[in-house]
Amino acid sequence: PWKYYRDMSRQLWDEARHAMLGEVGFISLGLDWSKIPINFTWSRNLNAQFEPWERHAVLFFIEQGLMPRTGKRYEWEVGLDSGVTLAGLFQDFDWADEVLHAQIGREWYVKEFGDLNAAMAYGDRCWSQVLSRWRTDRDEGLTEHRNWWPEIYRAACEHWGVSPDPQALAFHTTYEAVRADLKEI
Repeated sequence: PWKYYRDMSRQLWDEARHAMLGEVGFISLGLDWSKIPINFTWSRNLNAQFEPWERHAVLFFIEQGLMPRTGKRYEWEVGLDSGVTLAGLFQDFDWADEVLHAQIGREWYVKEFGDLNAAMAYGDRCWSQVLSRWRTDRDEGLTEHRNWWPEIYRAACEHWGVSPDPQALAFHTTYEAVRADLKEI
């Protein structure tokens, strides 16, 4: 139906805009965003391994996980507290978009299950499967899975004239055995 295609087009635009917001955010802080390697393997695997319905399941499950207290509201509050006006503004846009995406998912995805819990369980199962190529993607040379965080964090701290926090600098979680929500796979 036309409304479905309209909703999907809106969500696609929002996702492209989110990437642009990140780029503008880095540039506004004097950081070279092009130094961050863009790892496409998760998107590639999602699209190569799954049917459209399964992709919807994964995205809906992720969207729902962004709503709790530690999700988008928290990111917005951190953005406001940062004192970086753009950070608060961009997080506000992002939060509003994610609420809309969750609504789109309820309208087009959950109703097919008749039950939110069943829809969530299916999305959870699908998400765990898409990450199954972590080592294969690395071994085939599709990605190094390089931890770019310390490099960009050091550059940011240098730009701001502050010392890096050793705990933040030590961050090195890979998604070899866990998903982005840190659930083991």
